[in-house]
Amino acid sequence: MIWSALFIINIVQGLFLISIITIKRNSNALASRLLSALILLMILANIGYLVIRTDLKEFVPQMLGVTYGIIFLYGPLFYFYSKSVTDNNFKWKKKYWLHFVPYFLQFLYNIPFFFYDRIIWTNFINKYLAGNLPFITYVKVLFAVQNVHLLIYLIIIFSWTRKARHEYSSVQYITSVSARINWLKTLAYCFSILALTISTLYIYILIVGKYNPVTNYIYTLITSGIIYFIAFKMVLNPELIIPGFAQKYRSYMEFGSEEGGKYLQKLKFLMEDQKIFTSPELKLKTLAEKIDLPQHQLSKLINEKFGKSFSDYINEYRVNEFISRVNQNHSANYTLYAIALEVGFNSKSSFNSAFKKITGKTPSEYKILS
Repeated sequence: MIWSALFIINIVQGLFLISIITIKRNSNALASRLLSALILLMILANIGYLVIRTDLKEFVPQMLGVTYGIIFLYGPLFYFYSKSVTDNNFKWKKKYWLHFVPYFLQFLYNIPFFFYDRIIWTNFINKYLAGNLPFITYVKVLFAVQNVHLLIYLIIIFSWTRKARHEYSSVQYITSVSARINWLKTLAYCFSILALTISTLYIYILIVGKYNPVTNYIYTLITSGIIYFIAFKMVLNPELIIPGFAQKYRSYMEFGSEEGGKYLQKLKFLMEDQKIFTSPELKLKTLAEKIDLPQHQLSKLINEKFGKSFSDYINEYRVNEFISRVNQNHSANYTLYAIALEVGFNSKSSFNSAFKKITGKTPSEYKILS
């Protein structure tokens, strides 16, 4: 009875949280949808286990099957949510659906289970609740793959937070980049606890050789805790959970004025005539000092006039300069990386990443096509 009550309370809490996120007017619609989807997955897990703990299993026992493979969705959704709250230029692309292929394959495999007779499902659930359901080889492999899949995405997310702090810290949003990163890292720690719990329970079931319903209840307790944590942070600071990209300092200098035009001319001179971007040590602070603007104002100028972060703005010049040089005859004796170093990149990975982001191709692909 206690478990059923906890499941119901958490389901209601989760649905209420989704409704608040949906109703609240927010400029970051993609982040709202991704976070809502993440919460919905945890609600479905609670619904599945609520069914088998109550008389609902006599009517819709198939609901337990809804939870199969859900762990494959946590990582991709959280990863894209992380990008949507830190990168102002992040847009959903069709190719991102490839991240969900493992779940779709698992779902297709599970379809026949939903058409089993209710008696078969009832027997299955009774065995499960009694702790007599064997842990077959296929499920052992599947659970292991799910655990590794989630862990890999968590590593990617932690890596992304470090990159985002470096790439976007110069942009002065009302909800600071630093606050966004800290929130994402905290949420990532929550999912790390979930991943660790799942892995521990998996090892326990491997040792015992049979399912134990308590393991699933522990799993839902962790997901319930994550939902409550998100709800708690939503109450304290809703703009942190679904942050938009409105900037600070709007009341400061209007860059459309004559004075603002002078700064644009200085910036153009430094970038196009002096090619200051070819220095790998170029920082926002250095460029701001040369233009005689505070750092936040230069960041605002670049973001307003070019719709880019400082890093993207500089890298676009570097990539264009690279393209110009690589097409010159005397560059035939140089490697692509050597030319990249000449135009200001300080590592092969940063060069490849920036080039692909700006041109949609790798440097090698571009050279072949040109």
